[in-house]
Amino acid sequence: MTARRGRVVLLTGASSSGKGSIARALLGLLPDPWFHFPVDALGAMRSTDHTRALDDAETDAVLRRTRLGYHRAVAALASVGNDVVMDYPLSEPWRLDDLLDVLDGYDVTLVDVRCSPDELDRRERARADRPIGLARSQTLVNGDADIVVDTTSTSAESCAAVIAAALDSLPAPKAFDRLRARS
Repeated sequence: MTARRGRVVLLTGASSSGKGSIARALLGLLPDPWFHFPVDALGAMRSTDHTRALDDAETDAVLRRTRLGYHRAVAALASVGNDVVMDYPLSEPWRLDDLLDVLDGYDVTLVDVRCSPDELDRRERARADRPIGLARSQTLVNGDADIVVDTTSTSAESCAAVIAAALDSLPAPKAFDRLRARS
């Protein structure tokens, strides 16, 4: 028996923009079982106890392989009928290019999660688990989205409700198909 391909909701935005909070809220609103699979979850599986320090080139190579693997892990989950919420910044052009290829033929909803720079700075200071200014440094590359939400003054729960309400009524072609056609 061949299962239907799962759907993918890709929440993209700068670090600390609220992607993870929105994803967790979405899980309670979507009618079918969904997986929240943030890229950070895959990164957390990687060993951190090294016998030697990695230089910048080695670190970049490890991170790139991790992200390429993440794309394929999401596709694998969806290929057997699982619905997946991705929590992932498209902060490097190759990430989007690879996802357009790997997720070709999948129902992908691209959600642009926005937040003001001052609020991003405030959240980074409050989290204290990343360098201040990381979010401001992330220039997002997608330029197109099916849904746009702004968490500057809107709760993650309200943003999730907007996304959940819109999922079944988005016009075709969706953003990933439009982006693929342009590339």
